[in-house]
Amino acid sequence: MTDSLARIEKLYEQVVVRVAEPRNQAKKDLPFPKFFSYLENLGWVQLWGFDINRSYDDADYAAQIQFRIKLYNMDKFDDDAYVDANLGAGIGMYWDLPLIGVGVRHQADGVPIFSEDHPIRKSPDLRLMKPHDFLTGGEMPKLLRFYNRMVEIARGRFSVSFPTWCRGPLDMAIALRGYEQFVEDTMERPQFVHGLMQYLIDERMRWWDAYLRYFNYTDRTAGIADDWINIPFISPAMFQEFCMPYYLQLEKYHGKIPWLHSCGNKVPVQKMILGLKTCTDHEVNHWTDLDATLANIPPDKFLCVNLLNTEVLLASPAQMESDLRRISEKCAGRRYQVVASAIEKVHEDMAEDIAQVQRWIAIAKKVFGREPATS
Repeated sequence: MTDSLARIEKLYEQVVVRVAEPRNQAKKDLPFPKFFSYLENLGWVQLWGFDINRSYDDADYAAQIQFRIKLYNMDKFDDDAYVDANLGAGIGMYWDLPLIGVGVRHQADGVPIFSEDHPIRKSPDLRLMKPHDFLTGGEMPKLLRFYNRMVEIARGRFSVSFPTWCRGPLDMAIALRGYEQFVEDTMERPQFVHGLMQYLIDERMRWWDAYLRYFNYTDRTAGIADDWINIPFISPAMFQEFCMPYYLQLEKYHGKIPWLHSCGNKVPVQKMILGLKTCTDHEVNHWTDLDATLANIPPDKFLCVNLLNTEVLLASPAQMESDLRRISEKCAGRRYQVVASAIEKVHEDMAEDIAQVQRWIAIAKKVFGREPATS
């Protein structure tokens, strides 16, 4: 056995013991509302000082990092998250963009950098877009090797998930054309934009067809991740004309689109999003007003209230409790969760950032009536 495999085995054995603890097992059946926290990819790099590219290139190393994360989370963050022993094959953020010809590299600290050299960036000609191949397109050969190696490591003892194409057409179009050019396209050459959006969802659906055949799966359920849904950078009129028709096609194809992710303000388009009849889960981030969301989104929909990391990391205990009680009171009667999201280094000593999350969790337990967990 290599040193790398020996380290993996030791970590796996520790994870199995910790996963079986009553405190962790009890979290599978906790009622809503729930509260969670998580470190951003950048946060783990800041905490442990490794090159994130190694974890995207070396499946053995990635297995070690993922098991270490599980152990750390169980040691440090007693939120409502149930931790299992399964792993995920992942070769980077925005791994699906190379399938349409946009290269993605990562700085050592984890920040993704997109290439800007696709021919269509300079010339709005759809003939420049080529179909991908599931086995050989983009980073698929690397991803399949990475996944297969993780399956070898698992030896049937735990599952390994394979990432699926959830990136939406808006993000992909802007990655290809650039933001300013895309906005100009919507005004000067709208038919080109419609053609591009149709090409992008067609490629996504072709990928899913191949994925289902390759793994002999039948479940097509998938969300849509379009970070650029952020009013006013994208206007409601642009969203209505250039996004919704293609989201509806994706909903018809997938059968269910349970969530639609963005990194910005969705309030002005929330009622349009309700046109996705199968979209059950709605995000409420720092830029998406909670009161407006409660007015726009029917009470039978699930809400994921994502706090900006600085709302946790720079808040006093009194402010944390005030924020959580405000959310609890406003969301009373609904199914929802609250997430201290994308935690990373803000203080000079990251130990203070970790301590802040622990303070937030302790206060969340108080607000949501959780009894202190026991081992």
